[in-house]
Amino acid sequence: MKKRSFILGIASLSIFVFQACKSDQIGYLSENMRYNVANLQVNQGMVVYTQSLIANGSTTPLTVNLLNVRNKETGELTTEFFKEHEISTYLSEITWRDTTLDQLNAKIGKAKYAAMTLNTIGGRVGFSPATQFVKPGQYSIDVEVSNIAGSRTFKNILDFNVIGAKKDSVFFKSCTSSDYGAEANFLPYTDYEITIEHQPEGGNKIVYIWEDKNGKPFNPKKGEVIKRGDRPTFKNWSPYYPEQVSDTALVYRYPDVSGLVYPIMNGTYVGSEYWSGDPISYYRVIGTATSLGRNLNPVSTIKFYRSGTYIVRFRFLTVTHS
Repeated sequence: MKKRSFILGIASLSIFVFQACKSDQIGYLSENMRYNVANLQVNQGMVVYTQSLIANGSTTPLTVNLLNVRNKETGELTTEFFKEHEISTYLSEITWRDTTLDQLNAKIGKAKYAAMTLNTIGGRVGFSPATQFVKPGQYSIDVEVSNIAGSRTFKNILDFNVIGAKKDSVFFKSCTSSDYGAEANFLPYTDYEITIEHQPEGGNKIVYIWEDKNGKPFNPKKGEVIKRGDRPTFKNWSPYYPEQVSDTALVYRYPDVSGLVYPIMNGTYVGSEYWSGDPISYYRVIGTATSLGRNLNPVSTIKFYRSGTYIVRFRFLTVTHS
């Protein structure tokens, strides 16, 4: 009995010592925390989030503070992810009735966002449409994590790759030739190309130019480029400013709708006919201005994703300006 009592006594003492030691340790902060993704892919202009930090047994809640964002290629710190930019959002659907700036602005909200945010509690990282203003490349972040047990600094805890997004898309293109002076004898014309140049500076405008094979533009001001009466041009999809007609181009100013795809109307009327869906545009280079002696009828559906100036060139590769 004495031996058993001695053993029980030792056991009780051990438990007491263990509990006494345990009570001195307040919380736990792991050295091996991480995110659920090794290299996050961030497409410019898109919204993407990580999950919260994986605590790896650490006592929660975790407080996470962003320390640095670093360019992985150069090692340089960058602050461009913290700058706020104005981004547009839809408040309600834009329809063919919304043809003035006042009507448009009533349906578009604007707010300022930084390209990246980090939630202080838990450490979730988010990217907003303002990433369109950030240079594409590979980046990494440093954070400080703290809880009741103390704090630790984690360098390069999340790598992310900002992928350059398209500035524009040509969804449809086509061209025919037809008899001058009549809506007849339409034939396919395939020897043409469309190129689009984006200039971030210079104001929000879209410039349409039609050129012969030598790069000489046809002259809208002289009536060498005209609309086809029963079909929409880009003006129908972008009615907020007057169409500007010059010797070399048709120019369309457009409102500041950064973060949204332009044109933003979902349909338009030409006369009594309603055109819905993508912004298809029809033009005609008149036959008297071409070496073919026939009309050229280019058609396109193009969408634009950024602010700035776009120059859209239609070049006819086998035709000269007469």
